[in-house]
Amino acid sequence: MATFEPELRLALSLAREAGALALAYQTGGADVMQARDKPDDAGPVTRADTEINTRLVAALRAAFPGDAVVAEESADDAAAAADVARCWYIDPIDGTAEYARGEKCWAIQIGLCIGGEPVLGVVYEAGAGRLSWGVCTHDRREAFVVDDSGAAAPLKASARPLTELRLVSSLSHASPKTLEVMRVLAIPPERNLRLGSVGVKVGVITRGDADLYVHPRSGTKLWDTCAPWALLRAVGGALTDLWGHPLTYDPRRLGHDNGLVASHGAHHSEILAAIRPLVDDWYRSPHG
Repeated sequence: MATFEPELRLALSLAREAGALALAYQTGGADVMQARDKPDDAGPVTRADTEINTRLVAALRAAFPGDAVVAEESADDAAAAADVARCWYIDPIDGTAEYARGEKCWAIQIGLCIGGEPVLGVVYEAGAGRLSWGVCTHDRREAFVVDDSGAAAPLKASARPLTELRLVSSLSHASPKTLEVMRVLAIPPERNLRLGSVGVKVGVITRGDADLYVHPRSGTKLWDTCAPWALLRAVGGALTDLWGHPLTYDPRRLGHDNGLVASHGAHHSEILAAIRPLVDDWYRSPHG
């Protein structure tokens, strides 16, 4: 029976260490953080991103030498992971824009895929003092959140009806398309929670504080979603592209080109049907 206990223990330990380092740099101010923009409008990067990336990759490769490791700040190595069954996807800081501004909605993300399926995820919101983890396999399905005091509580998605859905949307990348989604699903502004980081937004769904996240365009990567998707799977949630197709975890194609829909799971198909006319208009339906 595969419980992934050694992998989980290491991922939790590494996430805590990375979170402490990130907080130290964030509180040190701009000179310590060393934020800069990546080429080709790829977003900001900080000293913490690169140093945590190096530490996590090295530690996972040392502990599990047969595994592949794909990380945001060393993504050029991804091609070597194409034919390896076990692959870790690492986002050293998900939500770097918010992190660089001194905000709390960012996360360290460590996820493990086997055969392209996310089976383990750790999402550490160090600024908020919240560490979430999940394992989702045939033998084990559980997810917990741990606060800074060490108190643990099981994660549980909500069962809100379609008429009461709570949306979580982007803080730094607001889109008019989000307003269109809110209109067709009759979600008023007071039920739209705006946060940074894909992991933080999906985490809100795993805790039952929101029910839906729609990312209406391309731009997210495998390391953005692997760890959060493992947590969401463990609590019975759903995560697909905008047309309802399963996400593909293949290091030869790092981007989720057809957007994302994450939900509490109970009404995922109805949500997809409701937004389908919008999606077809946005993309002119590449799936026909």
